[in-house]
Amino acid sequence: MPAPSPHPPRLLPALALALAAASCQAGSGPPAPEGAAAGANATAAGNLAAASAVAAPPPVLELRGTAAFAMAGAASTPLEAGVETGVDPRSTFRVELPTALADARLSLLDGGDALVPCSGSREIGQATVLTLAPASALAAGARLRLRIDGAATRELHGADGRRFAPLEWPVVVAGEALPRKPAARKGTRR
Repeated sequence: MPAPSPHPPRLLPALALALAAASCQAGSGPPAPEGAAAGANATAAGNLAAASAVAAPPPVLELRGTAAFAMAGAASTPLEAGVETGVDPRSTFRVELPTALADARLSLLDGGDALVPCSGSREIGQATVLTLAPASALAAGARLRLRIDGAATRELHGADGRRFAPLEWPVVVAGEALPRKPAARKGTRR
């Protein structure tokens, strides 16, 4: 049984081509400089590797130009990603994205990462506008997070294949949090 070749089969044609080029150079004109065949082999192998490389996924981009607002009646409060902003308990939320993102999902989360019950709408054109209206007034003093992410994966995806990182806007609801009622004590029987 013949011994296995130390070179992968796909490199053999490139190696043969490089050796043929080196022998042609040796037969005509001045001798090839030392290492020229090795350089030709490296170039051929590099071209072959570049041609067979798997394309990397596009980078995850920042959603620049995104605007978020908390709206209560006629008042509108701009929200800043990563900065806690005070909002009215009757607030609804609006996020304007600078590009069309069909898989964008807007949600409101409480401190335990549970979804706050809301209804929402989506408008997609050259830009994307998402709105969210909590089902009831928000609890005074509650710390919440308005989050936009992808419906299928964490990243948002544009029709052109671009991927965008999710965004979060922390909010605190105006007013004093109601003190928790102490747990009822169970009496002991004697």
